[in-house]
Amino acid sequence: MNEIQRVKESADILKVAQYFHLNLNKSNKCICPFHLEKNPSFSISEKKQIWKCFGCGKGGDVISLVSELLHINAYEAAKQINSICNLGINFNSTSKLTAREIRTNKSNQSLINQFMKWELNTFKLLCDYLHILEQWEEKYRPTKYDEEFNELYIKALQEKDKVLYYTDIFIYGTDDDKIWFYTNEKNYINQIIFTIKKGEKNNKTYLKHFSIQRINRTLAETLK
Repeated sequence: MNEIQRVKESADILKVAQYFHLNLNKSNKCICPFHLEKNPSFSISEKKQIWKCFGCGKGGDVISLVSELLHINAYEAAKQINSICNLGINFNSTSKLTAREIRTNKSNQSLINQFMKWELNTFKLLCDYLHILEQWEEKYRPTKYDEEFNELYIKALQEKDKVLYYTDIFIYGTDDDKIWFYTNEKNYINQIIFTIKKGEKNNKTYLKHFSIQRINRTLAETLK
C-alpha cells in the first residue's frame, strides 16, 4: 500500500474540512469553496469519506479536496493531510525494494528490461481505466441531496486521483519512480484487470473502452 492510499484510509475528511474553515452545518453541508453561490450545495458524506458539490459538479475524496483547495497534486495533498491529521505516515520510506537498490544491483538489470516491456501496455490500460472512471462519475453523479450514491460513482471518486497519480509517474516520473512503481505497486494493475474481467459478467460497459488483447497482454506481463 502506498502513502496516498494509507492517507486516504486513515484521514477523516470532516477534520480536514474543518481545518480549511469550511463551515459545515449539522447536515455536513456548506457554501461551496469552488464557485460563487448563496445557498449551500457542497456536501460531505462522513460514512463514505467523499465530497460533492451539487452546484458546480465537482466531487471526490479527501485527497482531491485538498488538491482542489491548494492547487497541488495528489502526492503533495496527501503529505498535507498527513500533517493536518497527525497520521504519522513516513513519506520517505518504502516497504519493499527502493529504486536505488534496484538500480545499483546488477542482478536486477532484468527487472528494468521487464519494466520497459510492461510500461507501454500498463500506461494505456491506466488511461483507459481513467476514462471509464470519468464516465462513471458523469453518468452516476447524484442530482439530489437525498439521492443514494451509486457504487460506481463512489468508486470513480475513490479511484480517480490514484490513477491520475500513477499516470503522472509514467509521464513525468524519473526512472527511479517508474522502477519503484513496477516493484511495489504493480499489484494494483492486477486489481484493475480483475475488476474489468469480473464486470464483464454483469455489465458489458466495463469493457467498452478496453482492448481484451491489451488486458490479457498486460496481465501476462504483470504476473511474470
